[in-house]
Amino acid sequence: MTATTTAAPSTKPLTLEEHSPSYASLLDKLRTITHLNHASSVLNYDRQVFMSQTDKTSAARGKQMATLATILHEKSTDPEIGTLIEKAMEDLNDLTTSCDDEKKVNEEDLKTAKRILELEKRDYSKRVCIPSELAARKAKLEASANHAWVQVCMYVCACGDVFEVLLI
Repeated sequence: MTATTTAAPSTKPLTLEEHSPSYASLLDKLRTITHLNHASSVLNYDRQVFMSQTDKTSAARGKQMATLATILHEKSTDPEIGTLIEKAMEDLNDLTTSCDDEKKVNEEDLKTAKRILELEKRDYSKRVCIPSELAARKAKLEASANHAWVQVCMYVCACGDVFEVLLI
């Protein structure tokens, strides 16, 4: 006699990422965009805290941040993201409406996925209205504006006694 074993049905609840290739691909793209945003934040922090405040270094960092902003904007406005959002929303609706008793779904995951899709759809529709050139120009102007602000602060600190006399 040979013993046969039948595989027990999986008791692990199903997530949207496991069910929907579109949602999994969307999350992968969003992770890349998040990493680029973090890199931009590190460049910005370095500019404000560690970088010497000269016109040359400020201009160079402005160009770096503008380049990164362009790449970030292009990735975050990729038409495929819009398509993935729509397909993932369809998959979410299919999963919630056609779920049978054998397939247990993770309700908390579905709520989270639904909210992520809602927010990303809203943000995506806003981002696609902004040209890449404008996003790059904004980043470059932020860098030069910060440099000008630092220069004014240094001047005010150097002339502090004069301002104290004027305030009294």
